Amino acid sequence: MFRYAIQIIFRRKLRTFLTSLGIMIAVMLMTFILFGMSDLKNAVTSEFSSRFSPQDLYVSGRDMFMFGGMNTAPSKQDDVKEEIILNTQLREELEKIDGVISSNPIFTVSNVEVFLEGDDVPYPMNFVGSADLPGTHHIYNGFFGSDDKLDNGEIFVSNFVVSFFETSNEEIIGKKILVKSSNSSTFLSVASKSMIDKQYEFTVAGVVESGNDAFFVNTKEAMNMLVDLGGFTDENEYLGKVGYDQILLITEEGKTSDIEKYIVDELKLSVISTETLLGFLDTLTSGLTIALVIFGSISALVASIGIINTMVMSIYEQTKEIGIIKAMGASNSQVLIIFLIQSGIIGFIGGALGLGITFLGMKLADPFIVSILSKQGFTSIDKFFNFQLLNAIYITLGSILIGIIAGLYPARKASKIDPIEALRQN
Repeated sequence: MFRYAIQIIFRRKLRTFLTSLGIMIAVMLMTFILFGMSDLKNAVTSEFSSRFSPQDLYVSGRDMFMFGGMNTAPSKQDDVKEEIILNTQLREELEKIDGVISSNPIFTVSNVEVFLEGDDVPYPMNFVGSADLPGTHHIYNGFFGSDDKLDNGEIFVSNFVVSFFETSNEEIIGKKILVKSSNSSTFLSVASKSMIDKQYEFTVAGVVESGNDAFFVNTKEAMNMLVDLGGFTDENEYLGKVGYDQILLITEEGKTSDIEKYIVDELKLSVISTETLLGFLDTLTSGLTIALVIFGSISALVASIGIINTMVMSIYEQTKEIGIIKAMGASNSQVLIIFLIQSGIIGFIGGALGLGITFLGMKLADPFIVSILSKQGFTSIDKFFNFQLLNAIYITLGSILIGIIAGLYPARKASKIDPIEALRQN
């Protein structure tokens, strides 16, 4: 039966190929969706893992996912979470938690323009970050320079800054970075009278691989700028009224989850951890994958209609032949199996062609995608697409199954043909 089904298929090679094209396109689409989303998730996970240690907790007094509910109208009955100021006292309380190794305050100086000496074009990002961490710390994702400790008057710049100002790591070290107050308002801030005509000068001490997180000074320098730009009397007044933007806690292995739970439940603070970020990422990619698979399934449905059409045409052309094999003793179930084999093989041909073309396309596109991602700050990947054998097997079996399901009606129709009536046809 199998050999006979093969012979029937290859009598109409062009028709068989054109019918399998529908399956091939559907397989290509589904393969790119399943492989691409999986590889994207792996790339983002790898990038997160390279910058966020599982023992790191970023603590904030405000909800760091506050934009998540912007698509729903607010209500007076909603619980309003009061913002907690991260001051020195609260930082000391965090340090006393069992399992906390160290705490590192983080500031962000916003609404400023940053220039390289001798260049009148500012870097596009209007903020400077701060942290008292060595340049070799994992949050920077890589360091170039002779001294990884930031002294007063020094600044780390990112590899994106080096690229933007069209220089090199070696050339930019030792040059001056000018931080000037901006007179214009931004999306997250408004222009302030106290900020006009302020300027700060720093010497580049190293280059970090942090992408668009582009400039870093130590916390003392950041505090001085914030006090000056905000019109505060001193740092005590600033910390009392504004506080730290975030506090990075380094925790002991095995105690991170308990510490995070305590900070959220007891201290009522917001926390971002590696587990939180990866969970959010998993939810996002899973939702996108499901949505794309649904769209891809429409292509598979169109392909199955093509198989049904081809098989029905085949039955009309082979009616007399079907009558002959039934007159020779073939049962209805044997005729049914012969035609299901035909439709299954068409599905397999389409699946194999689709996988082959997709695999070749991934090989050719991989260097370009890696290059694009690298320019967007993905520094931890050297390969994007990864051919997944198990998924390839599932996709192939799925294409065969689609072919068999599409062939059920034509095969059943062929099995019910009356041999006497069939033999009477010219």
